[in-house]
Amino acid sequence: HVDAILEEATGLPPKSCVEVLADTLGISWKNVDLSRDERKLVANAATSSLYDTFEDLNLHECREWVWAVRISAAVVDSGLMVCGLCHVLSLAEKLRWIGFDVEPHVYDPRRDEP
Repeated sequence: HVDAILEEATGLPPKSCVEVLADTLGISWKNVDLSRDERKLVANAATSSLYDTFEDLNLHECREWVWAVRISAAVVDSGLMVCGLCHVLSLAEKLRWIGFDVEPHVYDPRRDEP
């Protein structure tokens, strides 16, 4: 029973599977991620790194705080946030910090394999 489905969806094709699910259930859907233009406003040290595995924690933190603010504006009673694995626990911590009860779940696609 959720009143909003929220997603880290910048760069996904229009009507992602999560957005289609929200439409089917008659639940509001919102991309809470930074737009491409908004991302340009946040420094990303990973773009100048010698290593393609480097992640800028400042960008990571900034994105998650923006999500937390946008989630708090969109959720009335209960919401479902869909994001990548690397955000589950740190975003849950931010949401708890601002007063949400959080129940994190991690989907492992290997569970679908025989």
